[in-house]
Amino acid sequence: MTVIDLPHRDRAARTSFKVELYDGGNLAAAGWPSLTDDCDLKMYVFQSREFLDVWLNTIGKAGGIEPHLVVVKDGEGRPILYLPLAIESKFNIRLLRFMDCGVADYNAPIVAAGGTPSRLEFNALWSDVLATLPGFDVIDLKKIASHVSGTVNPLTYLDCVPFSDSGHSIALTGPEKAGASPSLVRLQRRLKRAHKGLCDIGEPAYVVNPVPALAQSIMQKLFELKRRKYAQTDVPDFLDAPGVGDFYRQVLSPRWIGKLGHLSALTIGGKVISAHLGFVGRGRFYYIFPAFDAEHERYRPGYLLLDHLIDRSIKDGLEVFDLGIGDASYKKTWETHNLALYSHERATSAAGQVYLQMRRVRRFVKAGRVRTWFRPAG
Repeated sequence: MTVIDLPHRDRAARTSFKVELYDGGNLAAAGWPSLTDDCDLKMYVFQSREFLDVWLNTIGKAGGIEPHLVVVKDGEGRPILYLPLAIESKFNIRLLRFMDCGVADYNAPIVAAGGTPSRLEFNALWSDVLATLPGFDVIDLKKIASHVSGTVNPLTYLDCVPFSDSGHSIALTGPEKAGASPSLVRLQRRLKRAHKGLCDIGEPAYVVNPVPALAQSIMQKLFELKRRKYAQTDVPDFLDAPGVGDFYRQVLSPRWIGKLGHLSALTIGGKVISAHLGFVGRGRFYYIFPAFDAEHERYRPGYLLLDHLIDRSIKDGLEVFDLGIGDASYKKTWETHNLALYSHERATSAAGQVYLQMRRVRRFVKAGRVRTWFRPAG
């Protein structure tokens, strides 16, 4: 662990912050917050201790990624920010990124309620954070959430540009809950007809967080359907990326299913026709990794399962149903809230400048082509 007390250079900022850096991903040593902690912290599941524990043991190890846990404390020793960072190597270029690699929809620090630094404070603090890290060539931060459960994300104070997609969610409780829009009412009528059509060919059933043997079977079917979709659309097989398949398998292991991971399926006569793998925590359901059997597409099995999961989340007393990243039209039909996402990139070396220039050239060449999301919805 590296601990540095750094007086801020600007007198308008707080007199000092303590930056603690924990190399190697030692979550316990860093006192990293859990989803079940009672402390007044704002977080998404993607930065929780449970999520990062699985990530470090799968994707982090498989990719040879250097994990760096940053804890920032105020002048009185109270943690105000927990920031999970990582250094990845690509073409001999060291890239400072989030612990993500495609499995996190929103990136942000865990933020102490009421303790968010101001723009002036954070700009000084960020320089101090970077100074504690090992050397790297490029800062490459993507999917920076504009806020963390209603609290401003201080990373948005950096020189950011809009990310290509945004996040979408449904408020299930409280004054922000909205009534069904006309388009949603029409969709739900179609779903009722689709469900009736399913009943004509078999016995539909919803399965949620099943026992291990059945969970394994449903997960394998989900992966099969997802890979079939990738092959049909010429999208790279995300499940073949280093550690990703193992990440999702561990999320659905007996240790984590129902506590971090969530598995569900719609079946007809015992056959899975749609399935979903997501997360749950701190009053929020995360709709992440769906797939459906194209053979039954006319019955809208993916939408039927989604509608069931929303209803179930309401009954379970959850506050938010998070539809995740991606601007698919169906999300706009269901959503009550939109989450803006940003990117921040900056070279810190000559090699990094060349890398970013080449990446911009590749983006320009690809301009005009049909963009496909690396982890597309089924």
